[in-house]
Amino acid sequence: MSEFSVFLASMILLGLFTIFCIAVDLASYARRKNVIKPVEFYAPKGFSPIDVALVYSARGLKAGNMLNPLLLYWADQGYVKIDDDGRGLKITRVKWLPPFDESGRVDKKTYDCEQSLFTAMFTGNSSSDGKVFYTLAARKSMNDTYDEAIGECKKMSRSVVGKKGKKLSLIMKFGAVVVAFLVGVLASFLVSMPIVLCMLFPVIGAFLIKFMPAPFYIRVPFMLVWGGVPLVAMLFMFPMGTLLKISVGMAVLVLVLTISIFAEKADFREEEDLKIYGKVCSFKRFLTVADKARLEALVEENPDYFFDVLPYFYVFGITKKMKKKFDKIIPDGSFRFLGGIRDVYID
Repeated sequence: MSEFSVFLASMILLGLFTIFCIAVDLASYARRKNVIKPVEFYAPKGFSPIDVALVYSARGLKAGNMLNPLLLYWADQGYVKIDDDGRGLKITRVKWLPPFDESGRVDKKTYDCEQSLFTAMFTGNSSSDGKVFYTLAARKSMNDTYDEAIGECKKMSRSVVGKKGKKLSLIMKFGAVVVAFLVGVLASFLVSMPIVLCMLFPVIGAFLIKFMPAPFYIRVPFMLVWGGVPLVAMLFMFPMGTLLKISVGMAVLVLVLTISIFAEKADFREEEDLKIYGKVCSFKRFLTVADKARLEALVEENPDYFFDVLPYFYVFGITKKMKKKFDKIIPDGSFRFLGGIRDVYID
């Protein structure tokens, strides 16, 4: 077996696998793109910001940004009042969250996460009888509960894509590992060196960078050190030709791209869930394209419309755009649960 034949076999194998991954992702995208999107002025009934974020972002959920929209949602529902005490936010509990059966919500798992977080905020604060929470003096117990809730949200986000999506994602990840090792086996056989063992480092690193509980700026350097250094050392220490080095390098590249991107895009949620996705997308589209006259009509019809949709600006990442729109409709000053901090929340 020559170096060129190994290179050619590796490129064919990697090419076919990459085409398969792209085809799956394109089919997933087309399915979501073609879903019916009726005009929606509000978020689906019974859906909190977490519910909407899960439906809209699925595995791409940025759960760490959920506190502000949750506080606004609770305030809009009459559970808390938000003020600025000059140093941070003062959250005053008006009433406790009701049991799930009385909440009007549709997903018990997300509601349980919110309820545990709400309880942690107002429990054990004897100085104010559990009625006030200051963000500046957030207690460790509350921070721990928040981290747990965020972790649960991330777990739930992996189920949004449906059973078929989860299966295809696993197939793509497992396939990427198998292909990488096959290329390593071919290279090892050609040069009679344990190259395949060195492939363990980028394989483990690729999975760790995705699942290890650490910020992105820590995970990436870790991946480069754990997976990159042994790989580079192998490429230069072992007697390998240029084509063989390209084969091994491409195998690692496809592995990383599959685990971090391709496998995450496989979304084949159930038909009912797809309909909800269409409603959520339509809701976002309406907010971003609605003109002043249409928004004014909605505010005139429902004076609380701004407050009802405000939490979802954060979910969709459109707070600045919506501020410009509603600044022309909603007058300045204190209103309702925001006290005098409206500009703080929608800047």
